[in-house]
Amino acid sequence: MFDTVEKIDGAEVHHGATHNRLYLTHSTQNNWDSLIPKIKDIAHKKKYDKILGKVPEQAIPVFESSGYQIEAKIPCLYNGKTTGYFLAEYLNKERCQNDERSLKTIASVKSIAEAAKSTSEEGYMNLPANFKVRKLTTKDFTTLADLHQKAFKSYSFPIHDVPYLLELAEQNHEFYGLFNEGELIVSAMLHIHEKESNIEIIDFATHPNFRGQNLSYYLLQEIKEKSAAIGCKTIYALVRATSYGLNITFSKHGFLFGGTLYNNTVIGNSLESMNVWYCN
Repeated sequence: MFDTVEKIDGAEVHHGATHNRLYLTHSTQNNWDSLIPKIKDIAHKKKYDKILGKVPEQAIPVFESSGYQIEAKIPCLYNGKTTGYFLAEYLNKERCQNDERSLKTIASVKSIAEAAKSTSEEGYMNLPANFKVRKLTTKDFTTLADLHQKAFKSYSFPIHDVPYLLELAEQNHEFYGLFNEGELIVSAMLHIHEKESNIEIIDFATHPNFRGQNLSYYLLQEIKEKSAAIGCKTIYALVRATSYGLNITFSKHGFLFGGTLYNNTVIGNSLESMNVWYCN
């Protein structure tokens, strides 16, 4: 079951049963008063547990008056000027509940990651001789689709299909890969928002044989360098809130913590909270 992507009054929403959630991913128009009831109507009809919205700061009063709560924010998300916020409304109150053990783990991950913070220069690591990082082309997509198949038990979009990857490439998505002696072992998927001058790192995929080695570190290093070269003002990512390694990786590369989206994303068979990290 894959997510549905649709336009509503100029806004873009993703929704589906995988995450049991509606996600307002893009809305910079001043039509939130009419938009909010429309997306809530979809969520009720589909019986989703959560609505998540990513909106500019001028939308905050309207969303908060409609019962949304701020979970995270990214200063200067839009064109290096306007702060972006992640707000949530929980239609099923059980969805927003977290057990004490989970909350302690999330707090521990955040604390340790922030303690590891460094600048890009301090965090720079030379690439091992047998590794190579490069931007992927359409010629790599068969290999990339195979990696996605091995790395993800489930996903809300068909990223294991080459035609879908080609479609993403036409919609301002880019892919980077880390190769070990010619074998693609880690990939990163990026969404380039040119009009907003920001980049979202959507996901890292790691071959099962290479997990636990923090190899995404080298990809993130390359992505930061490339984004600076094209004049991107902000990079951000949603990271599993209980993953020590990946949260530390972002912090070591100079990213800042923006907040936690609770019980937000299904990864494997588990509903996970996600930390927001950004750099600008």
